[in-house]
This record gives sequence, C-alpha cells and structure tokens, in this order.
Amino acid sequence: MGNKTNILAALQIVNREVRLIVGEFSSDFLYVIAKEEIECRGVDGYKIVDKNLVIKAIREAVANVSAKLKVPLKSVLLSIPGYRFKKEKRKFDRLLTQGVVNKEAIKEIFDEAYRMHVGSDYEILNLSCASYKINSIVYPKAPINEKSELLSCDIDFICGDKLLMYEYLSIVEKAGLQVLEVYQDGYSSCGEAALFEQSYNNYVVNIYLEADHTVFLLIYNGRLITGFSENSGYNKLIKTIVDRYGLNYKNALKILFRYAVVGQSEGEDRIIIRWVDKNKVVHSLTYKDVQETVFVESQNMIENFYMYCSEIIEKDNVTVVVSGQGAQLQGLDKALSVKLQKPVRCYCPDILGARDPKWVAALGMFYQYKDVCSITTPMVDCVDVSAYRQNLIPNVEKHDGNLADKFKSITDKLFVDKVE
Repeated sequence: MGNKTNILAALQIVNREVRLIVGEFSSDFLYVIAKEEIECRGVDGYKIVDKNLVIKAIREAVANVSAKLKVPLKSVLLSIPGYRFKKEKRKFDRLLTQGVVNKEAIKEIFDEAYRMHVGSDYEILNLSCASYKINSIVYPKAPINEKSELLSCDIDFICGDKLLMYEYLSIVEKAGLQVLEVYQDGYSSCGEAALFEQSYNNYVVNIYLEADHTVFLLIYNGRLITGFSENSGYNKLIKTIVDRYGLNYKNALKILFRYAVVGQSEGEDRIIIRWVDKNKVVHSLTYKDVQETVFVESQNMIENFYMYCSEIIEKDNVTVVVSGQGAQLQGLDKALSVKLQKPVRCYCPDILGARDPKWVAALGMFYQYKDVCSITTPMVDCVDVSAYRQNLIPNVEKHDGNLADKFKSITDKLFVDKVE
C-alpha cells in the first residue's frame, strides 16, 4: 500500500445516539477529519424501535459530515451492539502450488472461512488469523514470500446475532449508504486500544461499557480467547437519578458523568444544580445527594464485573481495561481495582479530534479494516478522494500586485478561520 492515502468513515448506532466519524490514513497514521453525534430516540437498548428516526439521524449526520468535507459520503464501516457475542476457532490448511506464501493463498483461506456455518441464528462478522504456521514455525503475522509447501492458519470467528445484524444493515442502506464491513463494538474497541499487542504473555480483560450493554473480552498472546455480552450498562445509574428527582434522561446523564464518583458513598453538601419544576417548585441537588443516589447501584455494577471476571483474575499476569463511554465514569478504575485486586485503567483514545472514550469502537474499526485489507483486498474509500483533495486547494483569485500581495492572498485563504 505504500504511502497511499485512504479516507474511511465509521458509523455507530447506540442507545439514544448516532455517531459518525471520518478518518484519513496517510503513511500509516490516522487523522480524524470530521465527526458528528446526533441524538436519536429510535433505539432502545440494542433494539431499533423506530426505524424512521434512526434513518433520519443517520442522514443528518451524513449531511453534516458531507458539508464539512465538501464531498458526498458514500460508504461506512458499521458497528453494532455486542448482543449475543460468540467466538469460534477453526484451523485451515492450504497447499501452496507455487511453493511460497502469497496474499492470494491467504485470501482463499479467508474466503473459505466466510463460507463456514456457525449456527442458524448467527452470522460471521469478522475473521482474524491468530497465527500462521509454515515449516513447523508459527508466525503472528502473515509470512508473505516465505517458502513452504503448506500453510496452516488458526482463524478466529467473531459472530453475532444474524437478525440484529441484518436489521442494522438494512437501516443504514435505506439511509443511502453502502456498508463495507460490520463489526461488534466491544471487539473493534480492542483494535484501537492495541489490546492484542499488549497481551503477549499477559491476560487482558476488556470491559466495553455502554449505556445499555457491556461486553467482556479475554485476550491472551495476541488473540481473543473468549467473550460474552451482558444486556445492562450504566443506564441503571442514570435511572436512579431520573426516578428520584424526575429529571429527563439527558440531564441525568450529564449529572452522572460530571458529578458522580463510583465507589464513594458520601460527597460534599454543596449545591451543584438548581431547577424549577412545572409547578414552579424550586429543587436543588448536592454532591452528597448524587453520591447517595447512585452508590448502591454502582456497587452492584462493580459486584457484577467481579462475578464475571472472578475466575480469570485469579491468575497473576492480568490487566483489566475499561473502554467505551462508560470509561468516563469518575472513580470507576479505582473502585474496580480495589474489588478485583488487579491493575485497572479506563482507556481514552489519544487521537486529536476524538479524545473521548465513546469513539474507541469507531476508531478501532479503521485499524481492523486496514489490517484485513493489507492481506486480502484493497481498502475502499468512503468518499471520492480526488474530489476531496481538489476542494482542499483554495481558489486563489488573480492579482496584478507584487509577489507579497499574491502570497498574502494564498495564506489568507488557507489559514484564516471564518468566525461564526
């Protein structure tokens, strides 16, 4: 691929929100060039309850991004909730007629793997080759151009609910977009956080926490060992605030992430917000109120995490990583570390323009798509790259003045921001 530039877009449909981000790969570096977050009430949990609202939100996000890029968005990588997550492992052998490992042979193995049956109600979403074996030597990466008569590949199958996948796929296509690949959010988050690379001789537990679901993934020696999903998330904490104070979901969400600290039962008796209800009664909320409201439910969440991870954390070389929007919860890493007696960190992407835990799954799709395309088929751009590049060149008006005037005209158009 060399230094070829590719522009990709990733779409994630989550509870009450549609997220769309566009990135540019140049010289193997990823740059975020546009992103949109559109509120959408067409999704309840992982279920789509109003298709028209979701389609409308997707179209709005696409229109906003296209306006920023000054070129239409044509296709996306799609992330779906990790509902009924399943992982399988199978081995494939291929005789190498030319006596050398090449991309064509690996692509044939991947094509055969995609044709495998994984259950009547499951669909293969992603394939990952955990190891390549030639001449009794195991390689973590594809041994292109190495000489051998036989190639053996251990393929991991990432599977998800078939009906859910086709429902999400249908809605995105009705919104006018082509879907290049489909990923499950918890699995794609591992790609952005580089968890596979960190797992050599170490166990890494990835807890992908969103509003309505949690995905638990165990990684070891560069491969996914197992994974499962739980249909609950930090919405339970939000519900305690809504039920006690009668606030709407959006305001309760802000209070949870701004003022609540997981693992603390008490807080300052200092007012943080006041509001007037429909009966013109004045209410106030303190730090102490917030902590007392969410403490029991937050402890239940920590206990659930412990129950799901209790067997693996008995080993010495275990690290726990929390990803997804739930990684923004204050104090979650410390509370979970105390309970698990293991190092815990809440992951936040370090890419300019997307330094927010909520973007980890979308960014991960970029890397995983790029890795697969490097050994199978070329990447497909989500926009017309030549048109995008042309729009970046400023339309410099002709001047009869001196060289300094002409240079000033160019720099003004390149660097002077429009004040809105």
